[in-house]
Amino acid sequence: MMKKKYIKIVIFVVVLMIISSTFILIENSITKKEIEVNSNYYTGFVSRVQKLYDTLSQTSEVESNEEIDQMFNVYTSIILVNDRLTLLKENTKNFSDVNILINDFLIFRNEYGYLLKDQIKGNRADSEVLIKVVKQIKLFLNDLPIEYQNSKEFSDKFNAAADHIKPLLHLNF
Repeated sequence: MMKKKYIKIVIFVVVLMIISSTFILIENSITKKEIEVNSNYYTGFVSRVQKLYDTLSQTSEVESNEEIDQMFNVYTSIILVNDRLTLLKENTKNFSDVNILINDFLIFRNEYGYLLKDQIKGNRADSEVLIKVVKQIKLFLNDLPIEYQNSKEFSDKFNAAADHIKPLLHLNF
């Protein structure tokens, strides 16, 4: 009789351990997949910021008659960075702080759009303002974490990098 009682307890414990192990494996798999998705979207965002910086860097190398085309390319790159931020927000978890950066890039896009509009009207863009834009985007890019991590340290670095966009919100004095 005692043997049957111990067997029932052992079977119960084994079944409980199997169920717990299965639950833990499923949870780990889901977490790993979420981190992979977050990482892919984040990498796409960083790549788009790098392309924006590359486009901005070429601005100083163009002749004045090609300056409007180059500024339009920068404007388009800013839009694409903003699109990547929106994708990052909509398709990932743990990027709640990205709303502020999305808003800042929208304002920056509008400010840069005014510079482009002035350039199209025949007013030369202020070279100091363009240098400021290049500098701030470079600082932003350099301070962005290289890889996505699900950590407070990553979030802190991301937010610190985002602060470099704030000076670009008032390009037109």
